Amino acid sequence: MKKSTAIPALILVVSSCTSFIPHRKMASSLEEKTIFEDVTDKANVAAKSSTSITTSDFDNDGLVDFIAHDRLYKNVSTADQIRFEDVTEEARLMLLKGMPAFIDVNNDGFLDIITTKGQLHLQQPNHRYLEVSEKYELKIAEDAMTISFGDLNGDGFPDLLVGRQEIYQNNVFKFVPPQVFINVDGKSFKEISSEQEMQKFPAYVRGIAWADYNNDKSPDIYYSNYRLRQNFLFQTHRGKMTDVADSAGVRGEYDTTRHYDEHMKKTFGPLFGHTIGSVWSDLDNDGNFDLFVSNLVHKFVGTPKNATNYDYRGYVCDDSKVYKNLGAPDYKFADMRSISELPVKPIGDYSKYKGDELWAHATAADFDNDGLTDIYISQVYNLNYAYSLLFKNKGNFRFKNVTELGPKVYDSYGGAWADFNNDGKMDLIVSGREAVDATPRLRVFKNVYESDNNYLKLKLIGTKSGKVPVTTQVRVYHANGLFLKQVEGVTGTLNQQNDPNLHFGLGEVENIKKIEIIWSSGLTQTIKDIKVNATYTITEGEE
Repeated sequence: MKKSTAIPALILVVSSCTSFIPHRKMASSLEEKTIFEDVTDKANVAAKSSTSITTSDFDNDGLVDFIAHDRLYKNVSTADQIRFEDVTEEARLMLLKGMPAFIDVNNDGFLDIITTKGQLHLQQPNHRYLEVSEKYELKIAEDAMTISFGDLNGDGFPDLLVGRQEIYQNNVFKFVPPQVFINVDGKSFKEISSEQEMQKFPAYVRGIAWADYNNDKSPDIYYSNYRLRQNFLFQTHRGKMTDVADSAGVRGEYDTTRHYDEHMKKTFGPLFGHTIGSVWSDLDNDGNFDLFVSNLVHKFVGTPKNATNYDYRGYVCDDSKVYKNLGAPDYKFADMRSISELPVKPIGDYSKYKGDELWAHATAADFDNDGLTDIYISQVYNLNYAYSLLFKNKGNFRFKNVTELGPKVYDSYGGAWADFNNDGKMDLIVSGREAVDATPRLRVFKNVYESDNNYLKLKLIGTKSGKVPVTTQVRVYHANGLFLKQVEGVTGTLNQQNDPNLHFGLGEVENIKKIEIIWSSGLTQTIKDIKVNATYTITEGEE
């Protein structure tokens, strides 16, 4: 274990943990403080928009870099200033196309890049890239929408899951099965979609997120599906994927009798939803991963202005969800949206209609280091109510909308959290419009929130689990409870990626009892003598 300025994570399986809400020492209320400073003009990023933003440390220099709009940006920040350099040409990525994701395909410790356009760029010496998709026999469908990765079969190499777009012909939407690829010893990919019976699961997949939500040391995968299709939750056993979304309670709602419409003289109800992005996170610090599901939800019912057709879509869309993991033994979920204090917009005509819920990408981080994970959500469309949302976690599944204090952009998909200047506070890079009708572009927000809260950062390097050990769990134990994080591959929608280092807000916690790590290989590792406000690098199996 190596210490630099922040450190690792933790492991364990706790079935009797109680929810912990850390105390916070604040000289003044959140509303009286500045949270984020817009540093876009100084950050040296192109004035271009990007629907996908992926972060990672591609050159292993300890600073988190990113890709957006087919450009690779190297982080050259200092403690005081966040700044990047465009190194696309230098890295030989001029032909980079599609939505990218950082992935270490061959476990050599250097991050490669895979894209929804079927490209695989393998990192070469001097941090240059070579496109090798043909050599690796990688045949991603031309209509790929999103990519995700994790170790499906337990061999230590990252496997690929690919979600595909819908087909729209003759005013009818048709759906195609997702793809599954096994990584063969880091040298090639083999498609096993038919063996996994993906033909039974046609869908318009907008996001794929991994987590071991039931603590059985096997990865589970949640598919965020659009166009009124149920969502999937696949448990895995010896590499076989089984959908348990219905029994677990996370497929979405289907109830055709919920509403009666006087004009149509018939009943309607949610037919599942338009899910775009979902994120796994322990929202109540009970040691289990909960699930935040972000939907685009139509709310208008009636005859639109200057039209004669009757719009009933507001009845048939399922709302976004805040699912609590109820834990052992069954690991079912309960929707906490009704108590979350996140308002649900009303369904109705112009006398009630207050805009659609246009939630798209969702991504999680503890921006104020108080020990509770917060949520950032993008909203799509160039409308006066379609701006990004920042929800502060107050504990016990209650959230406060602090959007006016946070990064607010309109008509956006792209967004990622990262500690770009290594000060222990999570910054945010997004893409969107500054105001309605403004030109969309990348924007960088530096976290300048001041408090006495502590933090911990961990960089995990797998061996048997693979160099990027997706679904590896870390539990940080302290006197009053624990904090849980995991190594993410991608999150939300469009294979976007947050800072690969695990960031724990600790609130007032000053003494850490131990860190327990459950690696994706199944190995359990316990580490003590951990200090707060520091960063540690932990290698699987090493003390």
